Amino acid sequence: MFGFFKKTEPNEAKIDAFCSWFLANNDRIITSVENSQNDRDTMFKTLDEVEAQLAVVYRDGYKGDIQFEYGFNTHIGKWDLNLYHLNNKFLIAATTKIAEKINKELGNKWSANTAK
Repeated sequence: MFGFFKKTEPNEAKIDAFCSWFLANNDRIITSVENSQNDRDTMFKTLDEVEAQLAVVYRDGYKGDIQFEYGFNTHIGKWDLNLYHLNNKFLIAATTKIAEKINKELGNKWSANTAK
């Protein structure tokens, strides 16, 4: 009965798997955006893949729509990955951990951020 109120923590192995996938596919993600004028289908397919990979992390503690965006930030000369936590405690923890790991591994090319 009291299991309904149990706090769910993000699964570290799933976060690591997402970050490893993102690390391995970040060049393909960038290419899909850069070629979007000529190949919108690939860009949307890649966007769907990123969402599907995030869903694996999120589904343990969040059932709503996944909100994120990515693109080149000319002000900092890097690609931005913005992960929205929507003031959900589970998502705040998950997005913070994802952002830390991506910034550690790809900080020279990507800036991962969390936002409301």
